[in-house]
Amino acid sequence: MKKLLVLCLMVFFVSCKDKDKDAVVDPDFAQEFVGSYSTTTVDGNVTTVQDWDITSTEKNVLAINYTKNVKVTASGTSVSFVQIFPLIDIKATAADSFTIDEVVDVQQTTPGTLRQRLQGVATKVTNAAGKAQLNITIDYTNSATGAKEESYLEFKKK
Repeated sequence: MKKLLVLCLMVFFVSCKDKDKDAVVDPDFAQEFVGSYSTTTVDGNVTTVQDWDITSTEKNVLAINYTKNVKVTASGTSVSFVQIFPLIDIKATAADSFTIDEVVDVQQTTPGTLRQRLQGVATKVTNAAGKAQLNITIDYTNSATGAKEESYLEFKKK
C-alpha cells in the first residue's frame, strides 16, 4: 500500500512539473513596433509630413507621439501649421499589428481647440527596400461636429 501511495505521489509531481514546462507565455508584441517612423503626402497644394515616435509603456501597450506638419501653398504664399496627437493607449494585438482607438485633444499651432477620435489598425510589413513599414487606414472623427476623414498612410522606419 505504501508503495502505491509513493508511486501515485511521484506521478502527480512529475505531471505537475511537465505542465509548467508547457505553459503558454503571453508574448509582449509592443517591442516589435518601438522606433521612429515617417511619411510625406502631397494632395494638390497641401504637403503633409507625418511622424510617429512609438514607445512601449507596458506589456502590449504603446504610446505614439504623432506629429503632423502641414504646409498649404496658394498663389505663391505658404501657410504652415503643426498638430500633435498624444496617443497613449494603443493595443499591440499581434507581432505585426496594433489597434488605435482613442479620443485625443489635439495640440496645434493654430487658434482654437480640436478634439478628435483616431481609429485604425496598423500592419507591420517589410517594404521593397527591406525596411520596416507600418501601413494604416486611419479615421479622424471630429468630436464636436462628427465630421470624418479617412487616410491611407505608409509610415517608413527612420
